[in-house]
Amino acid sequence: MTLDAQAWVWRHSRTRGNARVVMLAITDAVTGLDAEVRMGTAEIMQRLSVGRSTARAAVDAALASGELVEVEPAKGSRATLYRVPGAVGYRRGTGPESGPIAPAAQGPESGPLTATGPESGPFTGPESGPPVEVPDTLFGAEIRPPMGPESGPHHSPIEGLSEGGREYRADVAVIPAKVRPLVDQITAAGVLVAWTLAPGEWIVVEALMKRSGVDMLATAAVQAAARNRRGVSHARYFLRTWQGLPPAPEPGTVPAATPAAPARSNVIPLDRAQQPRGRVAQSADYLAEALAAMEAQQ
Repeated sequence: MTLDAQAWVWRHSRTRGNARVVMLAITDAVTGLDAEVRMGTAEIMQRLSVGRSTARAAVDAALASGELVEVEPAKGSRATLYRVPGAVGYRRGTGPESGPIAPAAQGPESGPLTATGPESGPFTGPESGPPVEVPDTLFGAEIRPPMGPESGPHHSPIEGLSEGGREYRADVAVIPAKVRPLVDQITAAGVLVAWTLAPGEWIVVEALMKRSGVDMLATAAVQAAARNRRGVSHARYFLRTWQGLPPAPEPGTVPAATPAAPARSNVIPLDRAQQPRGRVAQSADYLAEALAAMEAQQ
């Protein structure tokens, strides 16, 4: 079942970069036609030979593509249950592309071909040489490209940075054109960080831009940088904040009304100085007036 699930990824998956490698890593562990498997972050890190942040970004990119689904989240010692919907019940075909090749007919009609001339030996040119063996899994074995005039120069792979036939070094920031408006807004706000993200992380950023919008992501990044007293040095710091943002409101959505201020009361507070005094206080006032009058007569 593993080969069937991996064959679906090889032939039908549209994921690229680290997201595609994650798809192959997960289908490598599939054992049933349901295309489901439990796999934790530590195992994914081991299979991809990458760090935790790169592994998580690759999984997020695969989930964002819709070709990988999280059926059950991780709980305690139980790993996350993933499913590859496109590979459910998929079986490798037996047509001319994947089935065995029938033996060639012999002779011009049915007889054997006879060898004539110095060029009658087996032809081993670039178009008819032996097929290159592809290992059942990408992990635990080195993949060697076919050697020939059309194979091109071989470059040693750089971790997580193979995209579209080109390879980049991890210390060079190659910003995709679709993400440039977001980077420009954050930089214009005075937040200067490194943008050396892996291809899988760029895919996650593009998906978040489509969901929440450039303005919301830029505002959240500036606010997150302002809250961090130690300062932010890399754009990867914003990924977790962006993933928690809500989707952008649909066009034409009316903002919620601001709560009205409480109505002013027409009750006039009492002036305690004008309130009637008690009997004891009044008696003391009368006595003081009487004493003052007696002193005046004397």
